[in-house]
Amino acid sequence: MSPVLPVLRIPLRRAAWRDHTPRGGTGNRAEMTHALRFGLYVTVLILCTVMAGCTKSETEPATHEMLNAALWRQSSAEYPAIARQTYRLARVNLDQALADPQWTAVLEQTGDATALPPAIIADLDETILDDTSYEVRIIRWLGSYSLESFADWCRDVNAPAIPGAREFLDYAVAHGVTVFYYSARRDSLRECTTRNLRYLQLPLPDETRLLLANGKSKSDYRAEVAEKYRILLLLGDNLEDFVTGSRADPSVRSELAERYAQRWGREWIVFPNPMYGHWEAAPYGFNYGLPRKEQLQRKLRMLQ
Repeated sequence: MSPVLPVLRIPLRRAAWRDHTPRGGTGNRAEMTHALRFGLYVTVLILCTVMAGCTKSETEPATHEMLNAALWRQSSAEYPAIARQTYRLARVNLDQALADPQWTAVLEQTGDATALPPAIIADLDETILDDTSYEVRIIRWLGSYSLESFADWCRDVNAPAIPGAREFLDYAVAHGVTVFYYSARRDSLRECTTRNLRYLQLPLPDETRLLLANGKSKSDYRAEVAEKYRILLLLGDNLEDFVTGSRADPSVRSELAERYAQRWGREWIVFPNPMYGHWEAAPYGFNYGLPRKEQLQRKLRMLQ
């Protein structure tokens, strides 16, 4: 709707002008010209003010649905406190697991594992490595995840470690525990991922401990590691880091997490990730090809 501009009415009081007309007879016209110019100035000022108000929304910065989550990760005092708290819990549980030969964390571990050497499996992104700077790129571009942009970021950046990660991993290794990392990262990113882990001086004696996506699921990797090691803890930020079946409807995911409620905070250590994960894609059926606007509308309809 076009703005309705106020009409400026300036009364022309000729009698007053005549009273103040200087000798010579030219004051009447000069006073009228001054009044008209003043009226024009005020009209333009009002017009600019009204139009500025109407176009305010067009000049406001565009935002992205991950803005608050990324801001919380990078600037809040609470997030690093939560991360360190979670790793301290993991350390306490690791001690208990080492003392209990019957303890195993994975559903894929079958048979007697008491004689097997101990190990842990940790997801990489948002569990060991902080990828928030990649999400910031997405926010600034008003974009979404892509293999190409993530690969560029991986090659450009050494992601920092999640607070508490290095201390916990060093503690595990010092107590004779083998550390495995697994990730949905493609195997083509092995070089930049390995460089990042070694830059942070995280334990990675050889690349057999780094399990990247090459056609195998995380469940497949858990089963493989369980053949040679007693897996004491699983650490991750997504349900699939612990149990298969995470790529499902939100209600199914919730039921799956509840089914194994006794494992959370014991064998399974979960980290908060409000930026992305299967939880975020479940409302729109993991249809990543949907336009962003439709994805947001489906998420909105999930709210109660």
